[in-house]
Amino acid sequence: MSAATFIHDSTKETVISTQVLARARLLAASLAMLAASQAQAQLDTGACLARLRPAAPANGIQVADFDTYTQGATLLASTVASARAQPEGRETWWDYLAKTVDEERVVDGRKLMEAEAAPLSEIAARYEVDGEVMVAIFGIETNFGRVLGKTRVLDAWLTRACTENKPLWIKNVYASIRMLRDGLVQPDTFVGSWSGAFGMTQFIPTSYYELAADGDGDGRIDLYGSLPDALASTASHLRKRRARWTRGLLPVIEVKLPAGVAAGVPAGQEFAGSERRTLAEWAARGVTRVDGGRPDRLRGGEPAPDSPAYLFAPTGAEGPVFLATRNFDAILSYNGSHKYALAVSLLIDRLHGEPPIATPWPTDDPGLSRAEIRELQALLLARGHDVGTPDGIPGTRTRDAVAAEQQRAGLAVDGRVGQRILRTLRQDPLPRTAPAPEPQPGGGA
Repeated sequence: MSAATFIHDSTKETVISTQVLARARLLAASLAMLAASQAQAQLDTGACLARLRPAAPANGIQVADFDTYTQGATLLASTVASARAQPEGRETWWDYLAKTVDEERVVDGRKLMEAEAAPLSEIAARYEVDGEVMVAIFGIETNFGRVLGKTRVLDAWLTRACTENKPLWIKNVYASIRMLRDGLVQPDTFVGSWSGAFGMTQFIPTSYYELAADGDGDGRIDLYGSLPDALASTASHLRKRRARWTRGLLPVIEVKLPAGVAAGVPAGQEFAGSERRTLAEWAARGVTRVDGGRPDRLRGGEPAPDSPAYLFAPTGAEGPVFLATRNFDAILSYNGSHKYALAVSLLIDRLHGEPPIATPWPTDDPGLSRAEIRELQALLLARGHDVGTPDGIPGTRTRDAVAAEQQRAGLAVDGRVGQRILRTLRQDPLPRTAPAPEPQPGGGA
């Protein structure tokens, strides 16, 4: 085979593979739309309400009130779909953390801590928590109140109760109705995430009745409009649930392991050790901070609050390793996702003055911050791709445009938003002569 023939055939194969990928994406999008329409058709709101109505009195709701506040309710195919595909489970650690704990969020968190120093200090003292944890949860849950969600809370819980059949989900249906009945929220503004969480720090209705707190002293608890109420409620949650917050203790400490300890960390899989030792005991075994300091000392050298801690290696022996303290467990009691808990922990560390993670993730193509995703989207727009307004959220159109540019650059075509494609477009930012692909079905930029 001649060199020219080889080049021609290779180019042909690349074009064919791109066409196959585009057709696969179109087919997947079409199937997703069909599945969503079928799911909506199968969601029987009347049957769901008929199933839950008889138990309303046992849950503090008169049947008449149940009927009144469920008028117009509907089960949501979007909530079903989101429950099956939560982002923390789909994404790699480095993609999720790169955009969730980026410099933008650290800066915003520090500004908030300065602007709200007085209420933060008062709430922290009252509940014996740290201001950093309240701010970190606020930042990651709703981007400091900018993204509160648009899903009707009662509809979300009805959907989850009748499709997932978990007792807590059912209790949240009745708690949602109680909140409406008691005038704690209004029907037209009682909205939140797809999952039924609401307010600035994303409480659920049952937790509202158990743990919400009046942070501003006005005699009512408003998790939408009162930041002190939202922060105090979060602090109350962290002190009253299974794992209680310990003030002054970092939730995670990035460490280096001596050979004997490192041998117990498996390769290539998430690892949370069962062995719990105090920070001082880990130091005695040769475990150090990643910068060489003692894990039982703060960065300035002063003693840190001691605590039982265990090894946590999100990607096994090849990536960063942490000592996770009881405060990491306290965050898990707020949200059971390990990716979420590590994101909150790392943001707390940054707000506390700790540096970013030092150990590289086991990848040659790290993730992007939200600012970098916006930059990538702007570069794609400049090359003729219709990805919408750059928003830092990589949706279907962004990924399809990335796939097209990967093909043109001779890279593996997977549509992934990462450092490699960003560097490629930075080096060659001008539009090429080849036409941009037509937008594919799907939401998001």
